[in-house]
Amino acid sequence: MRRIVLFVSIVLLALNTRCAMSSVGDYYVDGDVSVAYLRSLADDRSQCIKRDLWIEGHVVLNDKLDECYKSIVVEDSTAGIEIKVDVEDVDYRIPLFSEVCVRCSGLYIGREGERVVLGVAPTDVYVVDRIPEEELQNYIKPKSLDGVMPPQYQLATVGEVNEGLMQRYVRVEGLRLIGPERGATWGDSSDDISKYDMSLRHFTDGCDTLVVATLNKCHYAKEVIPLDIVTLIGVVDSFDHQHVLRLSDRQILY
Repeated sequence: MRRIVLFVSIVLLALNTRCAMSSVGDYYVDGDVSVAYLRSLADDRSQCIKRDLWIEGHVVLNDKLDECYKSIVVEDSTAGIEIKVDVEDVDYRIPLFSEVCVRCSGLYIGREGERVVLGVAPTDVYVVDRIPEEELQNYIKPKSLDGVMPPQYQLATVGEVNEGLMQRYVRVEGLRLIGPERGATWGDSSDDISKYDMSLRHFTDGCDTLVVATLNKCHYAKEVIPLDIVTLIGVVDSFDHQHVLRLSDRQILY
């Protein structure tokens, strides 16, 4: 009798352990996971994702207007994450606002400061390298390209643009360019500007200041910033040790 009780106890313990290991919040979960869960696996070192994990979400930032270089940001209802790709015309392959499925098995994940990034095994100082173009289809597959529309943004105040919204797609209203920068263009112009150079512009809602970071080679870099009160929509990022907004598809509303 004791042997039967012991056997049943062992079986129940094994089943409970297996269920715990399969729960969504547990490290051992496989399958379709949230972006927030995937972000929780990252630290400052490169880690290879060996389990069969995938995420689904919308592309909220890419190079459609050269606002981003060789990368995309994918967001679901829980969080956003940056994926490094070695493709010159990313928007042609992975259109802005399209819904995608990202297979993570075999990719590497890590942190660049507060930013979480996905890519392939690093070969240099970066936490991950870019996914080669010929391998892109192995990892990122569009779910639908019909009627691509901007996904729902999260309404945020200037004070909320911080680490709590890192890599999220947000809308910030009631902004005006600060006085000293009135008359400035979105980007700086110079003959020696590289594809990585950014310009920082400062907006205020009357209380706090929002920093907007724009690649100097984006399509509208030479346009003068409006003096009106505007609404800006984009992705929260970090640059030069501060939280910034990266505009997505030049969404500047009056």
